[in-house]
Amino acid sequence: MNVRKHNQEFAQRLDLLDGTADTQLALELIELHEKKCTVCQEDRLGCTVRPACMNRNYLNALIEIGVNPQDLPGFCYSQHLEQIRRFILEKKGREMTDRRIPIKDLLSILGVSSIRHFTTKFKKEWKGFSSAHEENVMIVKGDNLIFHFDFARGIVTLNPRNDPIQNFEVFNLYCQIFSNYYGLKISVTDLTLTWWLLSINVEGLTPSSVKNQLKAGSVKGFDAIYTSETDDSIKIHAEVIAGEESSNLEVGQLRNLFIRVSKFEKQE
Repeated sequence: MNVRKHNQEFAQRLDLLDGTADTQLALELIELHEKKCTVCQEDRLGCTVRPACMNRNYLNALIEIGVNPQDLPGFCYSQHLEQIRRFILEKKGREMTDRRIPIKDLLSILGVSSIRHFTTKFKKEWKGFSSAHEENVMIVKGDNLIFHFDFARGIVTLNPRNDPIQNFEVFNLYCQIFSNYYGLKISVTDLTLTWWLLSINVEGLTPSSVKNQLKAGSVKGFDAIYTSETDDSIKIHAEVIAGEESSNLEVGQLRNLFIRVSKFEKQE
């Protein structure tokens, strides 16, 4: 395990104080966790079933900042891979969300040789399979699993939920995936670089019914949600205003909107 050399990457993600202070703080945090990791991995049973960093969040953070697999805590990482493999292929273990893994290692544990092999194999095996690709990002959904492939960084996120949606291209990809999976007709527009609009068609309901069902539970993450009426359908409009680096809308919040709207039609 050798992660101290990645101190600067960790410091850049902190972005709390000035550069010097963040670098020193990042180094101290890494050193503390290295000691914690050493003790944890000496207890193989404990590391397997109850790691010292809850849900292997420290390991997840190291993968997120780009630490090479050979520099990661070895035994912990082997358990991380095995638990992901069993969760995906055997549907065993606790639910996993926001779990990072290098793309090469994901393909290896799933027994596929390439991204093309991955999509070809699991399209036949998973229900509701859908994929969307734009430049260096590909989103795949099937069997209640979501994979966010970031080819530029070589990392895939399994079941992203709390990750913020960083740009319009990613927003559009997730909207495509969820619209296909939940059987909803949509349109997505980038009104400006930082102002995005999702419109969802809802047929067979009255405007008052749609509004009431939207009020039945809070819809979080969006800057505005409202409806409009056409001749034969109602449209739900959801606006997102992004900041300089990303939006505040999380993947799970976007998915929750699609889930709720898909249930509108089932209730009528």
